[in-house]
Amino acid sequence: MANIHDEHRKRVKEEFRKSGLEHFPHHKLFEMLLFYSIPRGDTNELGHLLMERFGSVSGVFDAPYQMLREVKGIGPESATLIKFVSDMMRMYLDDYTVKSNMIDSPQAAKDFMRFKFICEQTECIYMVCLGNNNKVLYCERIARGLPETVGVEPAKVVKTALRSNAVKVVIAHNHPNGICIPSNRDLRTTTVLLEELMRVDVELMDHIVVAPDGEYSMAENNMIKSR
Repeated sequence: MANIHDEHRKRVKEEFRKSGLEHFPHHKLFEMLLFYSIPRGDTNELGHLLMERFGSVSGVFDAPYQMLREVKGIGPESATLIKFVSDMMRMYLDDYTVKSNMIDSPQAAKDFMRFKFICEQTECIYMVCLGNNNKVLYCERIARGLPETVGVEPAKVVKTALRSNAVKVVIAHNHPNGICIPSNRDLRTTTVLLEELMRVDVELMDHIVVAPDGEYSMAENNMIKSR
C-alpha cells in the first residue's frame, strides 16, 4: 500500500513539474502540499476535507491554526505548514508589488499597504516613516490586537517617528472581518495621532484601512488635511 501511495505522489509531483498548478483541482493543491508534512499515506481525502470545511483556497490559507487542527487528520505539522505558506505568500506579494520605496499619493499608500494584511485574522497596525522626498525610511507593525479591535499607543508612534527622523508618517490597519470604511473609533484615533505628531513637527500623511472589500484612504477622502 505504501508503494502505491509513493508512486501516486511521484506522478502528482511530475505533473506539477511539467505543467504547474493550472490544471490542478483545488483539493489537489492541498493534497500535494501535505506530502511535505505527512510522509506516508493518502492525503487526497485531506485535501477534500479542507476544501469542504473552508470553501476555497484562500479560505484554507486564511483559517486560523486552531481551526485547521479541527479538521480530522490535520495535525500540528500540517497546520503549521499551511500557516507558514500563507505567511510566505503575504511576504512575497508585499515584496513583489512594492515597485518603489516612495509614497507620494493616497494610491501609492494603498498600494504599499495592501498586501501587508493578507491572511491576517486579527486587527494589526502598521506604521511607515517617510523622509522629505517621500522616501520610505522605516516600516513596522506596531500593534496586533483581536479580530475586531486593536489599540495603538500615540507615544509609541511619536517615538518611532523621531527615532526614524521621519518628516511624514502613514498609518494603516485592517478590518479582517468587515469593510474598509473607517469606524468612529478609527476617526478618533486618527485625530489623536494627528495632534500628537504635529507637536513634534511630523505630518500624518494618511491613515489607510484595509479590508476584504478594498482599501480606504482617509487623506483621499479629505479626513486628513496635508500641510
